Amino acid sequence: MSRARAQQKFFLGIEAEAAFGRRGLRQCDHPSCSAEGRFPAPKSRESRDGRWLFCLDHVRQYNAGWDFFRGMTDADIEKYQREDVLGHRPTWKLGTKPQEEDPKVWVKDDLGILADVGLRMGEAKRKSSAELRLPPREREALLSLGFDLATVTLPLRKAELKKQYKTMVKRYHPDANGGDREAEERLKTITQAYAYLQSRGYT
Repeated sequence: MSRARAQQKFFLGIEAEAAFGRRGLRQCDHPSCSAEGRFPAPKSRESRDGRWLFCLDHVRQYNAGWDFFRGMTDADIEKYQREDVLGHRPTWKLGTKPQEEDPKVWVKDDLGILADVGLRMGEAKRKSSAELRLPPREREALLSLGFDLATVTLPLRKAELKKQYKTMVKRYHPDANGGDREAEERLKTITQAYAYLQSRGYT
């Protein structure tokens, strides 16, 4: 480094120290040490407890005696290491994730408008999911057979389809309705819907 650059760096350092002082620098946290504390060290294994600031000598001394698992049993250590693989996030077996009683709503409702009308976005999404997966004609056929699309579980079993068909036939059969023409027309629609759903390959 040239003499001019060295002098420039020296005077810039003096100016910076004069402008900012040494207020931003912290003294070593080790008792009876007045050196500058530039090296952080954890106060405990919990990050919320903060850190010490030591000088180089004392941070080396502190790190030499630091034991992250101090005070923990062997079982606790094994559990911590096992959970650390997944970042200590909760886990559950496939298909056993606990369901919340109230679904999460992704709309901010400060005025309580959605609550006033009893609308829960999560429930609406769940109820319409079965309907959204169905082709229009198949959805119409299921409605003709009296299925509630908000509660129907897909894929629908053939036995369940047949059971619902028999229930609807008994309800709308002309003999059970005194020869009512409207019931007879409804029965034709039910029979057509059942035949169509059978052709869709329900097992």
